[in-house]
Amino acid sequence: MWATLVLGGVALALGAIGWVRLDRAAGAGSRGKDALLRAEQSLRERDVDGARASLREAGAAFDEMSRQVDGLGPLATVGRLVPLVRVQVRGTEAFADAGALTAEAGLRLVDTAEQLLEPADPSATIATALDSLRALRSSLRGSVEALDVAAAKVAALDGYRLVGPLDDARRELARRLPEVGRRAAGADADLGALMTFLGGDGPRRYLLFSQNPDEVRPTGGYLGTFGLLVADGSTVALERYGGSEQWRAAHPDALVAPEEAPTAFDVPEPPVPQSIANVNAEADWPGAARLAMRLWEQGGEEPVDGAVSVTPEFLARLVGVLGPVEVPAYGETVTEANLVERADYYTHGAGRPPPGSGLDRKDFLVDLATAVVPRLLAAPSSSWDALATANGAGFDAREAMAWTADDGVARSLQRHGWDGTLPATEGDFFFEGDFEFAAKNGRDIRRTYDHRVELRQDGSGRVTTTVTIANGQAPGPEATDSLSYITLYGPSGAVLDEAASDPIEEREPARGGHPAAGWVRGAAPQDATTLTVTWDVPELLRRDEGGSWSYELTWMPLPGHQGDIVNLAVTLPEGWRWAGDPPPQQVVLGDRALEGAWALDP
Repeated sequence: MWATLVLGGVALALGAIGWVRLDRAAGAGSRGKDALLRAEQSLRERDVDGARASLREAGAAFDEMSRQVDGLGPLATVGRLVPLVRVQVRGTEAFADAGALTAEAGLRLVDTAEQLLEPADPSATIATALDSLRALRSSLRGSVEALDVAAAKVAALDGYRLVGPLDDARRELARRLPEVGRRAAGADADLGALMTFLGGDGPRRYLLFSQNPDEVRPTGGYLGTFGLLVADGSTVALERYGGSEQWRAAHPDALVAPEEAPTAFDVPEPPVPQSIANVNAEADWPGAARLAMRLWEQGGEEPVDGAVSVTPEFLARLVGVLGPVEVPAYGETVTEANLVERADYYTHGAGRPPPGSGLDRKDFLVDLATAVVPRLLAAPSSSWDALATANGAGFDAREAMAWTADDGVARSLQRHGWDGTLPATEGDFFFEGDFEFAAKNGRDIRRTYDHRVELRQDGSGRVTTTVTIANGQAPGPEATDSLSYITLYGPSGAVLDEAASDPIEEREPARGGHPAAGWVRGAAPQDATTLTVTWDVPELLRRDEGGSWSYELTWMPLPGHQGDIVNLAVTLPEGWRWAGDPPPQQVVLGDRALEGAWALDP
């Protein structure tokens, strides 16, 4: 009886004092949560000062939360024995600890971000940045560990029947903290990958190719020039750069056996051999990189660790940060605005090297790359942020692709979509990979896609795409047919309806889970040709855990090519309608994938 009276008295005391303090603690926790979310948004916007201020505000709020619990004194100890009260006390303590850990980890992340955006030594270069990167990674790893602990503490509160704003705050942090932790862990992995790429774990050698989108290939364009990039942990240098055809001429045996070459090499009569300049005959840069590395060794060269490709558009982005670049042998000053035009002018033969220079038309790209790349590698830290932004935008647009044999680096590249592979997606999907023969009119080619989708009530569907390929090249002595081997990739799990499609040349290997087939097509200058493909798709619609349906579409543009048009027509099952806005009827493709999801109301 006495024990019951004591507990009853404690409950009354807590009712008068404890609930007030717990309510204040819950309010402080809610304010701390709001401050954490503001800090996350500030970091997304690269507002370091704003993020730091919000994190300090969050830390103060969680300290206040702990003080309110501590202020219970002996009542807190006894309160942990009272069923309803102990849940609130324990939950409040755990939430305060998790919030404080998150705020502290966030401040470390902000310090790391600030050092990356505004390095202390403005004269440091990319080639000499490894010591700073090691220190930054150590700090980042501490943040990742703290975020993992915080997320575990919040997850442990699942099932606690917390009252008032504290429960809302718990649910919000339980949803957001794991994602923040994953992003921080991803940043840690990316820093490690960058250090490895720069030779921090031992010397690294990479092939560097320039793709020419005017000679269309599935990854962008013909690999007309190559270089050798060497990193040894203290310096990064471009050791050589030249024409791919010149390398092939000097290494005539470095060819792919005809029976191993992709279908595109069987189309010409007679078939042509695959060389290092054409390793990108399929929509798979890692495969192209491995083949280039193999041919490189087959030619008697020292082994390399990976391969990177860039287009003139990518170089233009870098020049936009680095400033104008002189190409003395041609008397040219190249800027972001004119780089692509000047490269086309010389590479396609319209321009001629200075008389007596002994230069070939493709040597302009060689001289340009040997001017830009050293400027990039020697760029001071004051320009790193802008260069990183330009670099990321170029990789996102697939104007640059990279693959290395190092698993950690390869995983980071794949996670960002920078390795030149097709993404594994569900729902509707389309990609056209072209291999153009003996033509340099790729920028004059425009494609119009009439994409008709028929959806069924069970989530399956039928997709028919008619591609109209128009050759806008002006008539003239250098005007050529756009003859190409065209590979079309469809939705995951789709089955080609050969009877409804144009006769195929060959079934092609799936990429990213997307089935494929190939056709030969060519359009004369100022003319057009068409191609139709039909897929039956067992799971074309997506259905979430709540049973809601949606139509999702991912359309990958051909790298280095913009201005193609998608005309989209979706037929719904009888009685169905769009739950919101329908998909657009027409989209002009830019340098990024067309991605969308549209909800359905059955």
